Amino acid sequence: MSYSIIFLFLSLIVLSLYILSQKSYVNVIIGYGVFSVATSVLFFLLNARDVAFVEITIGAAFVIFIYLIAIKKAAEVKVYYIETPYMIEEKEGNLYGFEYELIKEFLERKGLDADFIKVDAKDPMENINDHGEILAGGIILEDNNFENIIPSKGILLSKLYAVGQPNKTCLGIFISNLNSNNFENLDDDFIIDAVRFRKMVMEEETLLSKKIEIIKDTSYKILFYRRDKSLARDFDKFLEEIKSDTAYYENLVRKYIG
Repeated sequence: MSYSIIFLFLSLIVLSLYILSQKSYVNVIIGYGVFSVATSVLFFLLNARDVAFVEITIGAAFVIFIYLIAIKKAAEVKVYYIETPYMIEEKEGNLYGFEYELIKEFLERKGLDADFIKVDAKDPMENINDHGEILAGGIILEDNNFENIIPSKGILLSKLYAVGQPNKTCLGIFISNLNSNNFENLDDDFIIDAVRFRKMVMEEETLLSKKIEIIKDTSYKILFYRRDKSLARDFDKFLEEIKSDTAYYENLVRKYIG
């Protein structure tokens, strides 16, 4: 057996491990293409020239072409978002915030484009059920009564505050038996989370004269449509990686949340 054949066998093993380790669809296709070319060369050296020809035309060319078309059609992820201070909001025509940065980096690592769509409806769950893959924007899911939703692990710790005698909450906080409204339109008697509460206090000093108490420690989550289980699973793995780099995660929080 010649050194060339031994080298190609070893290369195929290395390429297989590379493909299995990749999280980006584009990188997987590139690895698969190189794998097919190496396989074709190996068949040629083993005097199986007809098999080598089929492999290079079907395996390395046609199949990759089909994969690229499929990825192009499915490469854009619709991200519906509730505009939320510090988390995801528009500033000078551009989106900005902690959640926006997380989602954007996650999708970029997977080789996917994001189409961010602002949610104005009082029932944002309708958007993700009918059209989307992701719902974000200061979401706290206290009661998961939604069959088609997969919540992520907590992306950031928060608290729930009760102002007065709560009979409603703000858009993005899902609690049974409580209606929701945009936090800018809340007046008295509501439940609110930490980042929106902070923004409200900064803009409305009279809020501090009302009865306020912390009712629960909680965390923000990102919601995925159930048909996208693999996307939700990959995001949780990504989140674990981000949090394991303590310095990076804390800098990200300080940059957007303070």
